[in-house]
Amino acid sequence: MVSSFWRDVVGVGLFALAHAAFSAAQHRSYMRLTEKEKETLPIDIVLQTLLAFVLTIYGIVHISGEFKDMDASSELKNKTFDTLRNHPSFYMFNHRGRLLFCSPNQEVSNIPNAQALPNPLRLRKLKHLH
Repeated sequence: MVSSFWRDVVGVGLFALAHAAFSAAQHRSYMRLTEKEKETLPIDIVLQTLLAFVLTIYGIVHISGEFKDMDASSELKNKTFDTLRNHPSFYMFNHRGRLLFCSPNQEVSNIPNAQALPNPLRLRKLKHLH
């Protein structure tokens, strides 16, 4: 579980970033009023922005958890040759047996993806021929 300390660090960092943005907008508005638009931001606003950014990123890195190794062999050392190209997220078994095990009186139009599958009556006739 993530420590509340790191969440507080991220919160303080985001608050400091928002304060630096507000200060920069206020400074720019002041420069327009005094007609000195060529001046840069004061160093304290720049430093506050940089420190708040570093603080926020540091807290986010600690919240995110453990990083994985970039070495591909560390991921592949536990896999066998048969499971290298195995993608379980693509497994889908809900289409099996819908047409092959339906009754002859059932309409094929009620079954999804029926156009892509063969006609069950024809399959039954082929089974009787063999």
